Amino acid sequence: MHTNMSEKRSSAEAGIQSRYERWATQDVDFSYKQKKAARIVTLISEFGGLEGRALELGVGPGGIAAAVSESGMKVVGLDLSAPALDKARVHCAGRRVALVRASGFQLPFADCSFPLIYAPQVLHLFNSEHRMRLLTEAYRVLWPGGRLLFDLLNKWSHPVEYWKAQQRRRRKRFPGRDEILELVSNAGFADITVRAGVVPGLPVKAVPNHGLSRFLAHTVFILAKRPSDR
Repeated sequence: MHTNMSEKRSSAEAGIQSRYERWATQDVDFSYKQKKAARIVTLISEFGGLEGRALELGVGPGGIAAAVSESGMKVVGLDLSAPALDKARVHCAGRRVALVRASGFQLPFADCSFPLIYAPQVLHLFNSEHRMRLLTEAYRVLWPGGRLLFDLLNKWSHPVEYWKAQQRRRRKRFPGRDEILELVSNAGFADITVRAGVVPGLPVKAVPNHGLSRFLAHTVFILAKRPSDR
């Protein structure tokens, strides 16, 4: 069973590495990433305050990490893609960002290492089994009382991609809200809440917390805490 799980994990990791080899030649829209980072910082501030250090899962070319570091937090950015990290080293030069090449399925950090973990548009790349693995690893390396933020694509603001996708891909890219909340809860997290990401036309600090904003947002964030008494 252990071998089978390892093979599945390796297959998922290989798919991610292949998907993001494009960073070697593709230009990056850092302007959107700066908006996304500003929204992340706002949510962190509203959900318990900023921290001295944070772990970003799926740092990619570093656009979000660089902007988040401007809030004063030191960011440890983790990714499997070597081309992505090459871009990140250039973009994050001189910033409070450290880069690590590793897998989110097996984080190279001790238990209770970070007060904060965020994962921008990462979990939609995996099926539920692998999402659970990422969540349990995040739980392991968070401090008791530490916080997790991640977001998923919003099907209402991606209607063409949603309806054109085959059922299996649709379920992977646009999982149901109840399914995700159940996974987060089963991983051990508490104080789970849902917030809108970037909403076109609205300042990132002024996105209201109601159904319409979550309907219009590019992505929807899930925020949760590792209980302090475990």
